[in-house]
Amino acid sequence: MCLFFLHYVLLLLFKNYNTLFLFSTEDVLINDKSGTEADFQAPSTSSHESKRRKVVRKYDPEYLKLGFTWNHDTIDPRPQCVISYEILANESMLTLHIETKHSHFTNKPVDFFQRKLLDMKSSKNIVSHFININENAVYASYLISLRIARAGKPHTIGEDLVLPSIKDAVGAMFGEKEVKEIERIPLSNNTVARRIDEMAEWAEDELIRRVVCSKYYTLQLDESTDVQGLSQLLVFVRYIWQNDAHEDILFCKPISCGTAEEIFNVIDSYIKEKGLQWKNCFGICTDGARAMCGKNSSVVTRVLKQSPCALWTHCSLHREALVSKALPNDFKTVLNTAVKIVNYIKTKPLQARLFQKLCEETGSLHTSLLLHTEVRWLSRGKVLTRLVELRNEVTIYLEGKTEYIESLLDKEFILKLTYLADIFSILNELNLYLQGSNESDIFAVHDRIRAFMKKLMLWRSCIEDGKYDCFETLETFIIENQVQPKTNVLSAISTHLSLLKNNFDAYFGEEMKKLGSLNWICNPFQDRLPSSMSTKASEELIDLSEDTSLKNSFNRKQLTKFWLSVAGNYPCLFDEAIKVLLPFSTSYLCEAGFSAMISIKTKYRNKLDVSNSLRLKVTKIEVDAKAVMTKNRKQIHPCH
Repeated sequence: MCLFFLHYVLLLLFKNYNTLFLFSTEDVLINDKSGTEADFQAPSTSSHESKRRKVVRKYDPEYLKLGFTWNHDTIDPRPQCVISYEILANESMLTLHIETKHSHFTNKPVDFFQRKLLDMKSSKNIVSHFININENAVYASYLISLRIARAGKPHTIGEDLVLPSIKDAVGAMFGEKEVKEIERIPLSNNTVARRIDEMAEWAEDELIRRVVCSKYYTLQLDESTDVQGLSQLLVFVRYIWQNDAHEDILFCKPISCGTAEEIFNVIDSYIKEKGLQWKNCFGICTDGARAMCGKNSSVVTRVLKQSPCALWTHCSLHREALVSKALPNDFKTVLNTAVKIVNYIKTKPLQARLFQKLCEETGSLHTSLLLHTEVRWLSRGKVLTRLVELRNEVTIYLEGKTEYIESLLDKEFILKLTYLADIFSILNELNLYLQGSNESDIFAVHDRIRAFMKKLMLWRSCIEDGKYDCFETLETFIIENQVQPKTNVLSAISTHLSLLKNNFDAYFGEEMKKLGSLNWICNPFQDRLPSSMSTKASEELIDLSEDTSLKNSFNRKQLTKFWLSVAGNYPCLFDEAIKVLLPFSTSYLCEAGFSAMISIKTKYRNKLDVSNSLRLKVTKIEVDAKAVMTKNRKQIHPCH
């Protein structure tokens, strides 16, 4: 039976010899270096032959008579049927294919197959155009979703506002035909949420890749509650990338009870899951809460066990807030009374409207007081300054309220009030500087605190000498009302200034002393060598200090960038310097992150998992929407 079948196949091959091998086979030598087709040569058996042989089959337009074109693949050209669009693996079976699968088209003229070829090309163009349009629509969907996340807006804004607005604008400018193309952009609630998750995942992966490549990294962390009352742990990281220091959100995760053990376990799990190393963590910045920085089992204690060389920094903003809240009893009484006056008017809508009308009638510069809350302690300066400016209007409005009127008519009370308005405004300016200190270093923070402490002593001397120009509001009131402050008022002011100085020294003094031996980081061109420095590092410091070109660039560069620029030539010095410069000096990024979280997770979106939306809102990494789309490519379709 097998012999009979083999005999039949041989007869069939012999009968159709002229049409079976329509795709002729030629031996072509390909030049490996140029990639161009060489002259035809006979096969070579030389072992030293540098060229390789590749079989290339050429298409003849005459093959269209059998209903075949080619697949336009120059690397691996194959015949393609113009009727079924099937691509054959064996180039010699053209006649067999047309006779077995399309026998009713066997005797068709070549014009028939030419029309089929045109139909096939047309359908290919339509499909290609359709795919390109939908790829562009998906890409636009990613870009719009990124903007929605950056703005912290609800996901539904895509189909409720953004897409209709684009359609209106395009229709007005270009016509309805283009509007139909715009309608292809998928912007449903679920689609936008999915795009945000995908881009946040990409941004996180990119951040982890950078941190893994960084020799050192540092952390700042804080926890707070969202609108749902759920505790959220927020962690930022600072790392070295492309010869510069960068900082970004590492993660935001919900926690249940906020204990030191839970907070550390969440951080530790994330560090290990992402392939980061604790030994590369050289700094951690927190506030002064017991769970964060207690002596025995706090988060900081647990981190230092994993990375003994890490430097803990108590947030400078938190320390400055603790210093500012310390007040002598007489000033506390003045502050509390002022707050009661403001809140009596401000917290009652009717009272606030009546007071506004009074201010408008009297032509006052301001028409309302500023509300004070204990949480926003920085507002004290502005609140008290506004109360001083509107004290006459407030006195008129509160006529009959004996407990408040007596205070507002007491010049000693007003003198203390004006001083508090001035000193809190000055402390607010210091706080604003510290908020921007993430771009600075711990030495710059210490310089500003040290200068402020010296100013406090200067102001105390001025007050004792009867000079009031250091406090603008106080001086204005004294001049306008021809008032001479009594001794007890001046003594109270002097005491408060001394108290502030002592508190600053208590919170910052020890840290300043520790870093005093590292002044060579701020000025590596000094003549004195630190005694605690290793011999190798001392040699590098001598070489660096005598480099004139580096001395010129030192004055033009920010301190951290300078040390990063010399890391290759002075590795020992760089390692010592960057361990001090890289740690955060404040937890301001966490505070700003919580503010962003509040704007995203509102009472109308209180079920939202905020982590991915928050990452895209605050990250400094530029998201590559094309890369995200390619990574998450699925079958492209026009539906939403």
